[in-house]
Amino acid sequence: MRILLVVFALAISASAVMAQDPAAQAAQQQMILQTQLDMQTAQQNAQQAMQQAQQTGYAFQQATQSGPNYFPVCCAIAAKPKFSVKSGTYDSPQKVKITDSARGAIIYYTTDGWTPTAASNRYIGPITVSSSTLLQAVAIAPYYAYYGRSLVVSAQYNISAAAGAASTPETNSAEASALTAPVSADGKLTLAQGTPVPFIFAADVSSSTASVGDQIPLVLATDLKVGNVVVAPKGSAAVALVIQVDKTGLAGAPGDITFQVSSLATKDGVIQLSGSATREGQAKPPNAVVLIPFFGPLTAALKHGKDAEILSGTPFTAFVDKDTSLASLR
Repeated sequence: MRILLVVFALAISASAVMAQDPAAQAAQQQMILQTQLDMQTAQQNAQQAMQQAQQTGYAFQQATQSGPNYFPVCCAIAAKPKFSVKSGTYDSPQKVKITDSARGAIIYYTTDGWTPTAASNRYIGPITVSSSTLLQAVAIAPYYAYYGRSLVVSAQYNISAAAGAASTPETNSAEASALTAPVSADGKLTLAQGTPVPFIFAADVSSSTASVGDQIPLVLATDLKVGNVVVAPKGSAAVALVIQVDKTGLAGAPGDITFQVSSLATKDGVIQLSGSATREGQAKPPNAVVLIPFFGPLTAALKHGKDAEILSGTPFTAFVDKDTSLASLR
């Protein structure tokens, strides 16, 4: 309707000029045609933005039916969770409560720097932060057919060294377990199921260039031992397989990367591992709830979020998938 009114007004103006100057008439007609073209382009862009939003909603519906490990990124109707303690530096451990206002939503959180998904820790009570930690959370409302996942909310807590001295950070305890994996009850040297295996990424990866099936190099961050026996030395190579990539999209949708690690090759054989994680870029959703296909709001609708980036040196912990004896590796 707005396009018709603008074109009608221009047509009236053009008719007034026609009797006065043929050159002006031609210029006025050209302006009308250009205006029509510009508005048609704006409408098409807005329609594409809406179609992409609908497709994202369909992808979410399919994901909820196929399994809990993958939920699409922005946009979302579930409200972002809220932390009871703000980001900052504290002299004592902090007990953080997480709340949300979406009916039926379940909160999932991480403390290891990776983006929380439905496969992450489910929030069932206050979290005690006793060492410097990046806490991230999402709310997932499984009863919504579209956009049931909130945006990611995060808080960085820095706890003074004196306050954290009495407790050991989670990452350090995981590495310690990997260094001193226990011997089995029957006396055989066995790498127990669930033993943490700490890696670091050996190359940068970005959602802007990654594809499903890409292999990302990892290296072992510490010696992996059973008792005093080194199963795999620090620096041993492994690979992470990219299993899901989303590029940045319209309406502020960020990029994201999901990967998994399945094995570690040693001089004696292959150790089967389990472990996956997701890294999501920053979402930049438009402020307007209803998009109007003209001028300012259209610019917001066409804005993309940021790419997901995993930098070389980023830590990641996988776990031994099943009890593995040293004899079976040879």
